[in-house]
Amino acid sequence: MKAKELYDYLKEKNVDCFCGVPDSLLKDFCAYLEDNVDDINHTVVANEGNAIALACGNYLASRNIALVYMQNSGIGNCINPLLSLSDEEVYNIPFLMFIGWRGEPNQKDEPQHIKQGKLTDKLLDKIGIKYEIMSDNFEMAKISLDKAFEYMKETKKPFAFIIRKNTFEKYIKKNDTKNNYTLEREVAIEEVLKTLKSSDVIVSTTGHISREVYEIREKYNQSHKQDFLTVGSMGHSSSIALGIALKKPDRNIYCFDGDGSFLMHQGALIVNASKNLSNFKHIIFNNEAHDSVGAQTCATKYAHISKIALNSGYKKVYSVKTKKQLLKVLPKFISNKCTSLLEIKVKCGARADLGRPKEKPVENKEIFMENLNQVEFCYKGAIKNLSKILKEEKFKKPLVFTGKKSFEKIKPIIDEQFKKAKPKFYSDFSTNPKKEEIDLAIKKIKSKYDVIIAIGGGSVIDFAKAFRYYSKTKLKLIVIPTTFGTGSEATQFAVIYIDNIKQSLDEKSILPEFAIIDANFSKNTSKYLKACCAMDAYCQAIESFWSVKSTDLSRKYAKKAIQLCRENIVDFVNTEDEKASLNMALASNLAGKAINISRTTASHALSYKITTKYGIPHGHAVALTIKNLIKKNFELNCEINDTRGKEYLSGIFDELKNLFDEDIDEYFNNLFKNIELEMNFEKLNIKDTKELAISANLDRMKNNPLKLSQDDLLDLFKNL
Repeated sequence: MKAKELYDYLKEKNVDCFCGVPDSLLKDFCAYLEDNVDDINHTVVANEGNAIALACGNYLASRNIALVYMQNSGIGNCINPLLSLSDEEVYNIPFLMFIGWRGEPNQKDEPQHIKQGKLTDKLLDKIGIKYEIMSDNFEMAKISLDKAFEYMKETKKPFAFIIRKNTFEKYIKKNDTKNNYTLEREVAIEEVLKTLKSSDVIVSTTGHISREVYEIREKYNQSHKQDFLTVGSMGHSSSIALGIALKKPDRNIYCFDGDGSFLMHQGALIVNASKNLSNFKHIIFNNEAHDSVGAQTCATKYAHISKIALNSGYKKVYSVKTKKQLLKVLPKFISNKCTSLLEIKVKCGARADLGRPKEKPVENKEIFMENLNQVEFCYKGAIKNLSKILKEEKFKKPLVFTGKKSFEKIKPIIDEQFKKAKPKFYSDFSTNPKKEEIDLAIKKIKSKYDVIIAIGGGSVIDFAKAFRYYSKTKLKLIVIPTTFGTGSEATQFAVIYIDNIKQSLDEKSILPEFAIIDANFSKNTSKYLKACCAMDAYCQAIESFWSVKSTDLSRKYAKKAIQLCRENIVDFVNTEDEKASLNMALASNLAGKAINISRTTASHALSYKITTKYGIPHGHAVALTIKNLIKKNFELNCEINDTRGKEYLSGIFDELKNLFDEDIDEYFNNLFKNIELEMNFEKLNIKDTKELAISANLDRMKNNPLKLSQDDLLDLFKNL
């Protein structure tokens, strides 16, 4: 129907107050209101609750029915005034509601609207609001409106119409919402992103801003993991950013806000300012319009956002409207050590081909949370990020732990990254780091350094973690693995030996802040070392998948790691294939992330004594029992450790069987043959299997899905 004919009919019904928050499904009707209704009788409010209150005020003053318009997502903002102001058991005040039905069942829409769409009618039922779905035929709509007005007259209760997509004919605004600003918002966002560090975090508001952040990352082939794209929850992005900033004081958190979002919950500014955080940075892109739902004028057109922020308690406030001004102010804004706000005045509109995020919101959340724990770079040539991090973080004097021989091969590459730094190298420790070696390093290293870097295999990384823990330093840790197996760069634990007994440090404080995983570093590594490392990653992933402490997320990491290992391990060990190297680097990292949540189980529990007594490298030692452990667990014929029960474990084991898709004996026998990893105990000079069973790490054994007796453990050594 035409917006005009509906408006004219509402006028006949003495509706002379129109207020609300614009919605894309109502944009043609809202555009007509903006063109034809004066400011006294039409108000674009800050949030939908305000609209309910304004409609009630209008009725108290005139006894006339007001029209309140909104998107269905705004119902949440209305609940309080609907139940405690207009409700029949309180003041019993009528008004008419037009509610845009985003996420209507069986209609394609964005993820943030789906649940709202399913519950729109149910919410109205629950709170006692009578409603109808409005027809797009004007004559039919008039009949429904007549009934609605009769109902409101008799009951003094509100009445709602749910508005479907394409209910209104297209209406072209006569008075386009324009401002005098020339800076395009997407250009401004791009300039800000160029200036930020690799470790900086973005929380962007709903609408065009989040979409433009996403598109700019795509343009430069950048990751999206540092961006939380708030696709819904209008008005709450700064509070999300504040919550993160409070818990992550070592990371700069930037809120990319819009003027409509800022206005909707403006009170958040006072709370933000009250914390006076040095790492909380608030940027408002102000185009004085509700841009993504029809470009209706926003009340911010008549306000001074920068002055509001200053009077709310923000310590430093800036306002710019040109690219030149922006580039001049950005360094000052970024370097401030107090709660700061930058208002960037931008022109209305967005490009017509602006895309949307391809990932689901929950996927964005998961990679974002990973990034909050650690900034990582994983690809061929990733080492170039070392000099970038040193520059961004202003590190000049790194303390660098390395292996003895392995480091020599890559030293020229590393030296290139240290051109503007003065590193101190240290490698005075053994392959299996001992506590006394860590104590000695703490005594020897007296100079003041500004960052710790570990370059090497799992032992080097473990030593750096342990050094940081025992020295009680607050220095950040950058890890650069040169072998792909332990996944130590992704974990919060480290293996050290005290009196020749393996001990594990397990502390959140030792998780590295940065991980640089360069697939090139596996080149020129011996075939045996590659086989050991690869099997360590493979076994970690398998054990994590069935672990008692496993979660949906850890199994997701583990499953992907298993698939990558299965597809690439043979080529990785036997060739210098670049794709296989990168995929095994990813597999190792994913397996590390998996066990950081779930920890390992029986094969790892049995491996430590094999390493310390017989000198067999860790990855080889773990691989010795993995085939028989898989078979034993699959039998499910003994008492279980996992409280989720046998039915759950049966499903987990079936899923794991499908990942291998062939006989376990045949698969692993062929695998060990192809990567030339010896499995025969006699040839490896392993004799006392009873001692191995007795010495199994109890914590790891309790994490195995099945309770394994000493006899069960001895069975794992059969035929080896």
